[in-house]
Amino acid sequence: MRNEENKAVLAMRAGFTLIEILVAVAIIGILGAVAVTNVIASIEKAKQTAAKEAVGVMSNAVTQYYLQYKKYPGDLSDLIRDNGDGEPILDGGEGALEDPWGTEYKLEKKGKRYVIVSAGPDMEFGNDDDIRSDTTKKSGGVN
Repeated sequence: MRNEENKAVLAMRAGFTLIEILVAVAIIGILGAVAVTNVIASIEKAKQTAAKEAVGVMSNAVTQYYLQYKKYPGDLSDLIRDNGDGEPILDGGEGALEDPWGTEYKLEKKGKRYVIVSAGPDMEFGNDDDIRSDTTKKSGGVN
């Protein structure tokens, strides 16, 4: 009978306690929260980089449009239209005119210059988070 009691005691000690399981779950939860936070921050940074690059590409496309037609486009949709002479100046169709947050880029006239603007993460124009071709490092706007 003593042998059977020992087996029963050993069987009860073979599993994890509730405290051990709760600690393990808490650690996994903390690690998961840190990982998700880092992934979200990386995605936002990638969107901002993509918008800056797109603003530069569109600025160059506006310049190319001017050189080809001797006038500036009325709006950015002119860049994706085939004007009867082959390919459009800007590839990508309607999707090329939307920033990574789903807002359409805007073409603004600033004196004699044309500036491409993304509304940025808040999707509203005129705020500090706007991404503009006249303030990005690679592009100085369109003359």
